[in-house]
Amino acid sequence: MKKTRQILFIVLLLAGSFKGLQAQVDGHFTQYYAYPLWINPAFTGIIDGDFRIGGNYRKQWPGSNAPLVSQGLTADIVLPKNFAVGLMVFNQKTGDGGYQYSSGYLSLSYQVQLAPYKMLSAGFQLGLLNRRIDISKYQFGDQFNPVSGFDPSLPSNEPFSNQSATSTDGSIGLLYFDGDPNKSVNPFVGISLYHPAEPDNHFLSTGESNRIPARYSVHGGLRVKMSRMVDLIPNIIYTRQGNASETAAGVGLDLNIDAGKDLVAGVMYRLNDAVAPNIGLHLNGLTIGFSYDVNISQYRTAATANGGYELSISFTKPRKIPDTRFVCPRL
Repeated sequence: MKKTRQILFIVLLLAGSFKGLQAQVDGHFTQYYAYPLWINPAFTGIIDGDFRIGGNYRKQWPGSNAPLVSQGLTADIVLPKNFAVGLMVFNQKTGDGGYQYSSGYLSLSYQVQLAPYKMLSAGFQLGLLNRRIDISKYQFGDQFNPVSGFDPSLPSNEPFSNQSATSTDGSIGLLYFDGDPNKSVNPFVGISLYHPAEPDNHFLSTGESNRIPARYSVHGGLRVKMSRMVDLIPNIIYTRQGNASETAAGVGLDLNIDAGKDLVAGVMYRLNDAVAPNIGLHLNGLTIGFSYDVNISQYRTAATANGGYELSISFTKPRKIPDTRFVCPRL
């Protein structure tokens, strides 16, 4: 029964992929600012260095039989004349290999200086997304024999035309921040739209479209200088895709221990879903973060009380001449 609940939980989350429903299909990260090109292409090149590389690894419901694993890699580099380019790769799959969602994008951004230290960044991405399913990993109603139970030799009678679908895709976004080092409070705010053309990415042979719903996000926060050594970073993000939405708010603490050495800690709350404490270190351009989601949603019984852990690692090459402008926060 325990395994059945876990499988049912996974299938319900992926139902929008199979039935053309306007449900959320994109993954998410708790340490979303550690994977910035996933929430806004305008973050491309918004770094206090020459280039940045990083990765996130997330395992959701780690104690279940079919955990959901998300992996993300990102890289961006600052170019002359306020341009920047980047690359983002994402992969998500169930632990049993029955479902996989992959995507890759190239990013380009341009920054405009509105006033001293006040910056507006505009970015866009172009790339491909692919979804794959392994029908042999699933059990369908027509494959159950009332006497012997599940019989994989019986036809599923599901109208699948293929088990892999690839589509072209993209995103656009804007980001504003005030980097005045003489201020004790520096705001930042952004908006982004992913899958603006809602690409048709279908498995079924019934002729109905199976479009990826557009995903838009509004996010922002403040960097508040509490003292010479301590910054507080309250932040919030709202994301909607199809008929699914997510609201998350949190606060981070950036404690300067020594030159180039910071302790990073905080907590994130996702409305009606999870509470996630996080901790990390920043060592001369290298940032390592760890977080764990404590599940408080209505699905906690089906997920056997498991949340999810996440690890992020990034490296930013410092500039030879330091930039005094504020750069949006890391978690």
